Amino acid sequence: MIRENKRAKRELRHLLALSLFIGGALLASCGASTHEEESALARLERLVFVPEGICVLGPSGRMQHLDCTTYQPLVVDRYEVTRLEWTEFLAHRESPFQGLGVDHWASWGSLGPNQPATYMNLSEAMEFAESQGMRIPTEREWLRVSAGTRAQRWPWGTSSVRSVANTMDLGLQSSLGVGTFEAGATPSGVYDLVGNVREWTVPEQGGNIGTFGRGSLTAAMGGSWLSRQRVLFDWGSSGGLSTNSLEVSVEHRAIDLGVRLISDAASFLRSESAKWGNDPAARARVVAVGERWGRAAVELLKGEAEDGPVGITWLLEGAER
Repeated sequence: MIRENKRAKRELRHLLALSLFIGGALLASCGASTHEEESALARLERLVFVPEGICVLGPSGRMQHLDCTTYQPLVVDRYEVTRLEWTEFLAHRESPFQGLGVDHWASWGSLGPNQPATYMNLSEAMEFAESQGMRIPTEREWLRVSAGTRAQRWPWGTSSVRSVANTMDLGLQSSLGVGTFEAGATPSGVYDLVGNVREWTVPEQGGNIGTFGRGSLTAAMGGSWLSRQRVLFDWGSSGGLSTNSLEVSVEHRAIDLGVRLISDAASFLRSESAKWGNDPAARARVVAVGERWGRAAVELLKGEAEDGPVGITWLLEGAER
């Protein structure tokens, strides 16, 4: 056992060294002046803009429905957090985590850096999110992002489609690189919501508003490579609403449970935009993100650009194209 622990820690150090090497290479190739700027730009490029919008799962006349309406714009990860992102987080943490997760993360070695990170408990996931200037979504926010304002039962539309998500139906027996299934994304470009790995959510503040949120339990949302393809939400014979989720302890760990980050868009811009730098290379990258966010983001960006850093103006430039 002692030898196994030593080997696991040695393998984790090797993986951390790899993450630092790759991060340094990215830094040199992109021309960013600091590691913080490169990390902040890379985080921005992974985000999708989600405008405020009405989302009600199930006709309001039914016995049970779930209101997933959002009243302010959000930004959300296009992809599940990757092994490379997670190991970079571990490398920069002041003190190492202890316990079961360390051995699992060390087992990744140098393989699959673009596969989703897994086996973190909720508190570890929340610490990672905070380090990125973001947070873990609530169950309701996760469903709003997945179902959209049309309350679709599948992220990609209204009908089941084969071979668009990494679920047990395909028999691949492993997670795959994030974003592998292009056809399984939402119209806004959020990937892997009903396959690859399940994702942590947190209970709503102020009570049990969603399906879960009771004491030390919360919801792990979406399917994984270990589950069958399943709709985002459905109704039982009694009219009750069910969602594509599992009720788990906040201390739960699993090889098919990972994390996706979210934030209130305005808060994210105010806290993170000053980190993007001010050189031409940074400007080009930020403008490209704004162009992808599109016209839906213009109103928010106009308001934030008035007194904000130049990076928000660059986003607005792209969004108005």
